[in-house]
Amino acid sequence: MKNTLLIALFLISLTSLKAQDDNKLVPDEKSGKDILIGTVTRDGLISMGTWFNDTYNAYQPNPEIISNIKTFSDHYPYVFIVLGTWCSDSREQVPHFLKILDQLSYPPEQVFMVAVDRNKKAGNFCIGDFNVTLVPTFIMTVDGEETGRIIETPVTSLEQDFLNILNGKVSAPENK
Repeated sequence: MKNTLLIALFLISLTSLKAQDDNKLVPDEKSGKDILIGTVTRDGLISMGTWFNDTYNAYQPNPEIISNIKTFSDHYPYVFIVLGTWCSDSREQVPHFLKILDQLSYPPEQVFMVAVDRNKKAGNFCIGDFNVTLVPTFIMTVDGEETGRIIETPVTSLEQDFLNILNGKVSAPENK
């Protein structure tokens, strides 16, 4: 119940604050290069270099699985993505996941992205209650309740793991 309330409150506050501090750049303490922190948009990710578009364009989701996911279009979950622009898994999986969402014509208002630093801090956002230890983490919620998550890398593929969550199947212990 506590986690349900926290997710609902977080999504409400994120929606109201979204445009205020999107795509904030800070220097990464390890590399010295700029990274994104806090709420981010696709444009913010694209602005970080060619990695986003290159990875997005190269990924080809399984069309059969995409078709199966579309059967849930009347009740798609909210998706909360926690990522690190310094993280190679985030730089691979987030563009892939966004391509899946694009092929689904997924409602953009149901997708929220937050970038963290290497300490899993998101600037002004406290994500500690979401138990995010690895990035990227894709958290799916329905009516403020978590229905599943994909952590760091998919078990099968992003689209299959997403379909498994929609079907109420657990694809791995860490994918709730």
